Formats: sequence, C-alpha cells, structure tokens
Amino acid sequence: MEQEATEAIRRAYQAFAERDLDELERLSAADIEVTTMTGQLAGRESPYRGHSGIAQYLEDIGSIWDEIELLPHEFEVLHDGRVLVFGRVRAWRRNSFIDAPNAWLWRLRDGLVTEVQILADPETARELLNT
Repeated sequence: MEQEATEAIRRAYQAFAERDLDELERLSAADIEVTTMTGQLAGRESPYRGHSGIAQYLEDIGSIWDEIELLPHEFEVLHDGRVLVFGRVRAWRRNSFIDAPNAWLWRLRDGLVTEVQILADPETARELLNT
C-alpha cells in the first residue's frame, strides 16, 4: 500500500512537470481538492475542485508563472491514506526567482489522489510526522 501510494504521487509530480492534464485526471478522484500558492496568487478564495479544477490550476500556472518546477525528495507515509512529501519549489515570474523548501500533504483513496495541500513551511509540516 505504501509503495502504491508513493508511486501514484511520483506519477502525479511527473504529469505536473509535463502539464499532462489527462494523466493528472486519471490519477485523481473526481472530487479532488488542490490548495496551492498559485491559487492564492490567482485570487482564488477556495481550493481547486474536481477535474475541472485541475484544468483551471494548469491554466493559472501558465498565466502566473513563466516556469515552475516541483522537486520532491522525501516521501513519508502517514496514516489514513496521507503522504507527506518534502522537497523544493523553483518558480520564475518576470524578473523574480523563487527557490525554496516546500512540503506537500497528499491524501489518497482507493489509489487515487483526493487532496493535495501545500505546506510552505517544511518544519511545521514535520510536526505531522508525530501525529
């Protein structure tokens, strides 16, 4: 189960890198919720929801970032279908460049991603390892 969960998440990161909407939808439950910094920058007050939300998320990425790269390094399987991933995010926007540590909390159900939440402070995210 743990291996299947981390493999599904790795495929999601790869699909994101390729901006492969079809693959992201295949890996995601119909009721997926994605909470990101991109959404906040796009003026969203709620998470991206459903497969249409994933499409909107990719559209917002294209309009907000010149380039964005997610670099997952460490996968920690929690309980209840949750996986905490630590890594870095690199993003370019006009003349600005961000290269920062990051954490993502993933929730899966029946092998499909149901939720992705960005936890920008990895040290605070590490507290989840004790819950």
